[in-house]
Amino acid sequence: MARRREAIGTYERGLEALQKRDFPSAAAAFRAVLEEFHDERDLHERSRTHLRVCDRQMTPAAAKPKTPEELVYAATVALNNAAQDESLRHLQQAIGQNPDDECAHYMLAVVHAQADRPDLAISHLERAVDLEPENRKLARQEPDFESLRETEQEQQLLKPPVAKRRRARRASR
Repeated sequence: MARRREAIGTYERGLEALQKRDFPSAAAAFRAVLEEFHDERDLHERSRTHLRVCDRQMTPAAAKPKTPEELVYAATVALNNAAQDESLRHLQQAIGQNPDDECAHYMLAVVHAQADRPDLAISHLERAVDLEPENRKLARQEPDFESLRETEQEQQLLKPPVAKRRRARRASR
């Protein structure tokens, strides 16, 4: 019986700390209930619930992306999680901060291609290739541009530059 009172006292100290928004102390008390009072199963579920609240409150919120690089990274993560609208917002912010960000233009081309907006996709892809010619090679392999492959604009855009085509022809002779 004394052990039960001790468990209840520990649990109540956790509740008091939680009400005062002292999350570290509350979490310590709820962990103690779980770890030290194995027979008090009725307190375990409530302690776990309160512990999750404490953990959530003690976890720092993810910093919002600020630089163009951070915004492009956040857009990539959002796109990988099928959050196209969020990705688009991040990329538009990145372009707003740096209109010559070739990565942001390339990713905007991907987002627009996935959303079946070929004109916008090609426009951003052209800009990405203008800013960084190596993007042409990447785009040739990009599965998200498959829907654009039949368009004349994309075929012209993805052709190797004339000098490289001549060298390739000479090398094959």
